[in-house]
Amino acid sequence: MNNRFANSQEPASQARMGETAPRRRVNPLKGSQPKGPKKKRNFILPVLLVVMGCGVFLFAAWSAVRSPALAFIINSAYSPQDQQPAPVQRFARVYIAKPTQPAVQIQPTSTVTSLPPSEAPTQVVVIPPTDIPTLEAAILPETQPTATLEQVAAVDPNQPAEAVAQAEIVPDTPTPEYAAPTAVAYAPPGGVGNGERWFDVDLSEQRMYAYEGDTLMRTFIVSTGTWQTPTVTGRFKVWIKLRSAPMSGPGYYLPDVPYIMYFHGDYGIHGTYWHNNFGVPMSHGCVNLSIPDAEWAYNFAVVGTVVNVHY
Repeated sequence: MNNRFANSQEPASQARMGETAPRRRVNPLKGSQPKGPKKKRNFILPVLLVVMGCGVFLFAAWSAVRSPALAFIINSAYSPQDQQPAPVQRFARVYIAKPTQPAVQIQPTSTVTSLPPSEAPTQVVVIPPTDIPTLEAAILPETQPTATLEQVAAVDPNQPAEAVAQAEIVPDTPTPEYAAPTAVAYAPPGGVGNGERWFDVDLSEQRMYAYEGDTLMRTFIVSTGTWQTPTVTGRFKVWIKLRSAPMSGPGYYLPDVPYIMYFHGDYGIHGTYWHNNFGVPMSHGCVNLSIPDAEWAYNFAVVGTVVNVHY
């Protein structure tokens, strides 16, 4: 009796302990997984794969048939090499009846017509060239006289004359010696006395001339200011002489510049050791001379010597 009540009380105790579903019997032969609803097989994917494969095969076959390479291989395999296309007749055959004319017989005649002498054919004679050409040389006497105009005029023009070639040796023409250009004799500018020394600077010719009165003493090839830093023009006087001094300006510094003669502010005549391109504007406004020329000009001038600068 107690067992019956105990069995009857078991579901209630299990519900009290938190179990919400009754126990299921487990078949040890089929496993512990519960039976569920059977899944249906999907046949759409295999059908799509088969259809796509057929499409790819058909496209490949169509491309191979349309390919020129495959057509060439097929034609070369099944058509003979020596087969040539039949000629195409591009005109229509028309049979035209030929006119019937009696045959004309031409009999040769023995008549010979003589041509006038002017129209007679000329006979051409071919002379074979010789293997070795012959060269004839005529030696003329050394003292053969030369015909004058009177003798030539006296010769009968109807008589053929022998042509004689003569050559006369003319002595070499002497080459003229180089002459240095000379400056135009300028009159001394105003304020320069007779026999006074002065300088004339020609910016167009890049030359400087040393005068003593109106007598040219020496010519110098100089380098004056460029178009960016031109040399001043006008009539000036040397206001200071320096045997050697440094020069500086924007972007340059030149130590120990020799034989300086300032004639207008920082503009001066001096020797140059940093270039040898005289005759071309090169300076920052000064008159550049070679060191020997600058030394000569330095010794030639004094403080107060007139410097005339012009184009």
